[in-house]
Amino acid sequence: MASKGWKLSPETRAKMSASQTGKKHSAESRAKISVNNPRFWQGKKLSTETRAKLSASKKGQIPWNKGKTGIFSAETRAKLSESHKGQIAWNKGKTGIYSAETLAKLSESHKGQIGWNKGKTGIYSPETIAKMSASKKGKIPWIKGKKHSAESRAKMSAKNKGQIPWNKGKKGQIPWNKGKTGIFSAETRAKLSESHKGRIAWNKGKTGIYSVETLAKISAKSKGRKFSAEQKAKLSAIRKGKKFSAEHKAKISASLTGRKLSPETRAKIGAWQIGRKLSPETRAKMSARVVSPETRAKMSASSKRHFQGKKHSPESIAKMRIYRLTQVIPAKDTKLELKLQELLKANNIPFIKHKAILGQPDVFIDPNICVFADGDYWHGWLYLQGKDFSNQPKFNNEYFEKKIKRDQSITTRLEAKGYKVLRLWEHEIIKEPQKCLDKIRAVLQ
Repeated sequence: MASKGWKLSPETRAKMSASQTGKKHSAESRAKISVNNPRFWQGKKLSTETRAKLSASKKGQIPWNKGKTGIFSAETRAKLSESHKGQIAWNKGKTGIYSAETLAKLSESHKGQIGWNKGKTGIYSPETIAKMSASKKGKIPWIKGKKHSAESRAKMSAKNKGQIPWNKGKKGQIPWNKGKTGIFSAETRAKLSESHKGRIAWNKGKTGIYSVETLAKISAKSKGRKFSAEQKAKLSAIRKGKKFSAEHKAKISASLTGRKLSPETRAKIGAWQIGRKLSPETRAKMSARVVSPETRAKMSASSKRHFQGKKHSPESIAKMRIYRLTQVIPAKDTKLELKLQELLKANNIPFIKHKAILGQPDVFIDPNICVFADGDYWHGWLYLQGKDFSNQPKFNNEYFEKKIKRDQSITTRLEAKGYKVLRLWEHEIIKEPQKCLDKIRAVLQ
């Protein structure tokens, strides 16, 4: 009790320190100290003044293990790891334990330092990665629901200015997930999908975020790029059965209203479609597609608005005429046409079907004979015989008068060009085929 409050003088402490220099404790002594140390310090805390002194005494000192690796054996590292298991970190869940000055100093001390794991891969074993993953399951990320302030974003932006991206100049590198499928489980994909729901894309509604040069580079990079058959099949499978909601369709429609394609874009689209043919499967799908009356009405109204007050150029009209001559309407030969063709084949008279000239003759025989097979009803023979069609709304007397005049006009114009024109009525071909054959042979002479 006599020693309570008693302190050693600086000289005595210096002598004791000098006497211990170069001396080492035996293994037994170290074991005893290790056992007694926890008992001695149990329940004791250093005062604020003592902690301040200890901190001040260490300022400017270089840690003994600074820059040293491999100083602990595998056994020692295993023991240290085991001793920390189940312990709660002293700063667990604590915020504000460091002052603004301390935080500023810590930040400053880390500037320019390279992370210990920079550029290292495979530093963790599969078991360690599995443990780290399991330890984070069910935990809420610290940044969940938090947003960076405008000042933080400005600082981050300023910090990154002028820095070279990590992948700068690394062309040809293969992404880590290239060609890998199934790397995420169905549950993980579902969670990722759910986490993105309702989030607004960073570039939503923003225009002009890329410079003209950047856009040109992106466009040049994409030119000539083609999807493989497998990629196209995958994209098609992903989209199959998906439908846009009414709101989504309304937004798309609103975004396109009043939008006009430039002459260059229209020229590109036109060039892209030249010579392009739809596959039989696609044509079959389009044919089977049922369009509701409301959709047809909308399409008709939209088309009328688009072409209102517009006229085709002479070049467009010429192209349409040429295209019309190649069209066969109806697409399949009628029974009457087939009957006429059989008659010619039976008598070894060579012919061409639907030659692409004015009027598109049903049968053309070289060098210049045009034969038309005219239906009694559709080409007005019944009307010419005196039948009255005035009560019919569409195919009335006026319709047949126009039809007869049009047929006469085609005949006159073809004859003016040096063609010989022969028109055979339906009843003649069916009831008097020999008479028709004689007419054709008479023209051939």
